[in-house]
Amino acid sequence: MNKYLKTSLVLLSSIFVLAACGQNNSAGNATETTQNAQETTQANNKQSKLNPANNQQSQEKAADNQQTKEKATNKQQNKKKSNAQNNSNLPKDGEAVYKLEDNGNTTTLKYYFKDDIVYLQDAIYAFNPKEMGKSEEEIQKLLKKRHSIYNGVKGIESTIARKDGIYYHTLKIDYNNIDWKELHNRAPETFPDTNPSALKYSEAVPKLLEDGYVKQ
Repeated sequence: MNKYLKTSLVLLSSIFVLAACGQNNSAGNATETTQNAQETTQANNKQSKLNPANNQQSQEKAADNQQTKEKATNKQQNKKKSNAQNNSNLPKDGEAVYKLEDNGNTTTLKYYFKDDIVYLQDAIYAFNPKEMGKSEEEIQKLLKKRHSIYNGVKGIESTIARKDGIYYHTLKIDYNNIDWKELHNRAPETFPDTNPSALKYSEAVPKLLEDGYVKQ
């Protein structure tokens, strides 16, 4: 199974925690950059004491590392500022559609939100076996597995269809009535939280755009 099939399999769960994932990844990247810069600086200082001839070079490397650290921090701050500005311009009530096309795998997400909280969502996943380089049997197996996770779960309506050689998996999601415990029981790795926080539209949008989705 290629990376696009795996991505499609867990896409719904990633959407449920878009904001958390974005914040955790951003914080993790900034922390890792800072730690790497500090470790490199400590190593250079130790080497300078052992070999004075390398002292100037070590100082230059330390300066470069400090600049790298500052650039990473500034980039992260600018990104947060940009997201905050963009989020402030987003509507609090309404509907919005986002679409992602990638190697024969197309995902269309429609959000219904009020007071910035998503209460309904329509998700359509389209799979073109030929463009994906997969057999119809492989796609059918994938859809069967996906459907088995969501079918019959309270708050979710799952349907599968085939038209003109393309397979479609449609999910209609009612966030106010989802049985999270049942989802967790069926796929604990995909749905580790049995009582997740409400999905905010303003927090979902930056992650969608970062992942390549285009507003329709």
